[in-house]
Amino acid sequence: MRFRKAAAGLGIGAALALGGVSAPAAAHDGAVSALGPSCTTGKNLTNGWGKCTTAGKYKWRVNVDCTLGGSGSSSIVTGPTRTNAYCSWGNVERVSIEHF
Repeated sequence: MRFRKAAAGLGIGAALALGGVSAPAAAHDGAVSALGPSCTTGKNLTNGWGKCTTAGKYKWRVNVDCTLGGSGSSSIVTGPTRTNAYCSWGNVERVSIEHF
């Protein structure tokens, strides 16, 4: 019995030491934080994509740089979604997200 209490106490102490307890989330007003939206990019041979997950009404698009000097852009989208940009010739070399 003592072992269980000691282990339980250690678990709570470890969680507190590692920041495992958090305050309740504040209400979100739809504005993007000062750090900007959380977005990721990816690619395959002929297209690149971007995905933003932060709630809000920000505008952004995906740009790709392609081999042979080509480039491409997606349409401008608003808020959290995923969109693609394509290379009409050559392969995707670099993918970036542009915010407006």
